[in-house]
Amino acid sequence: MNDQLFSKDFHKKLHKNVEKSFHDFIDDLRLDFQRGFNTDVVDADFLDQLNDIVHDENFDKFSPLKFYWLNLIDNLIYVIQLHEELLLEEGVDTDELTDLENELFNFWNDSELAESFLNFLKDGSPVVEVSNNLIPLLENQIVSFYVMHISLYRQEFTDALMYQVVPELGDSEKKIYITDAHLPVNLKKTPETYPSLPLRSITPENSKLVIEVSDKPLELNIEKSPTPIILEDLALFVLPHCDLGEKKISEFKRDITKALSNIKKASPHLYDTFKSFTHTIVPVNEKDIVSYSMQSLPGYSCINMFDRDQIDLMDDLLHENGHHYLNTYLNHLDLINEDDDKVYFSPWRKALRPIRGIYHATFTFFWAMELFACLNVASEKKTLTFTKEEKVKIKSRFLEEFYMLEYCKPDFTHAYKNKRVNKDGLNLINSIYVRIESYKKNVSIVFNELEKIDINASQKITKLRADLSSARNHYKLI
Repeated sequence: MNDQLFSKDFHKKLHKNVEKSFHDFIDDLRLDFQRGFNTDVVDADFLDQLNDIVHDENFDKFSPLKFYWLNLIDNLIYVIQLHEELLLEEGVDTDELTDLENELFNFWNDSELAESFLNFLKDGSPVVEVSNNLIPLLENQIVSFYVMHISLYRQEFTDALMYQVVPELGDSEKKIYITDAHLPVNLKKTPETYPSLPLRSITPENSKLVIEVSDKPLELNIEKSPTPIILEDLALFVLPHCDLGEKKISEFKRDITKALSNIKKASPHLYDTFKSFTHTIVPVNEKDIVSYSMQSLPGYSCINMFDRDQIDLMDDLLHENGHHYLNTYLNHLDLINEDDDKVYFSPWRKALRPIRGIYHATFTFFWAMELFACLNVASEKKTLTFTKEEKVKIKSRFLEEFYMLEYCKPDFTHAYKNKRVNKDGLNLINSIYVRIESYKKNVSIVFNELEKIDINASQKITKLRADLSSARNHYKLI
């Protein structure tokens, strides 16, 4: 499998597997409705709407936003199942939450409606009752997201349809993006209901969207797709919040282009892997928010712009791409038998973490190690030119990631024996360890080079190794 890690054909195969899972899910939904799917947990009118929606031919072709919408459906089905199971528990008298109530609590607490959920709970309402109040909001988002991003039909609404904006799509108080074509809509005025937008009508053929602001309709123009960065066979979209300013965005697009050009020079296989899994960048320019991405939104990377240099940007782009790579697996195949037991020490967080945290960290920080290994070679061969400070950073980061990744290797043997990682999960993680092991012969060489140019930096690596050794002795695997 290690030979496939950087293979474009293998990447395509993974994507096809996700698309198959997507189509299987849609087919199952359509079949459920044909059989007469019914439940008292959600509104009957909503079920009628959903029946019409799932038979829309637009779903016959996969796209990232349709996948996100299907995750909303999956969430709703999960909540319905919990409510129906809880009905069977009625009459159980306990002062503590039952396991099902805990599941329901965790679902809403981890959702985009967490703030509303917690506010309802403060009033002393039971978890199930609060959930009943929030289900209509989830139903509404399912319909409104479909209208804004998938249907492309002319629609009008007697009662405003509330659309919850999705910041991970580039949405802000000033601008939103709709459909997989990333069509911008400047809001002119921010509704009092933000982050919900009261949608009155949409007429795609006339490029018009009408929302409600201060109880009055406000007509907005749906604009053309922004110009992407063209990377050979990939159009890489950058979706800025308009309050960042055109100058700042132009600079960021230049920085991305330069970063990817340097990645290509240093490591064509990393460049090709990036192109396989990332298609959209959402700039984030807030001090306390690091780069991030979502499993339910394939290929969208929210990249931190605040106080980051070129090397940091290359690292961020490939790190989030690593998340997309792993999530492409997880969106069609189970790799981890998840539990919440904090068993394994994370060298990155310096705390005990459940297997999911260790698995994700190992897979994604592997790409940082690979990047810095390649940048170090490019520096030595003068394929790329770096300052002394940049060379110290590259060598230090390569060594840090190597030792932290090496530390985690025994954890996966333990996790497999304890059925926290299945065979597919172990095979994937072992494929990156074959690559990691191949760099072992370079580690002492790079350390000696680092020691010559920055003794303080080399001492930090020595301390890291000592700290990892202490952690391994302290957190013994049983």
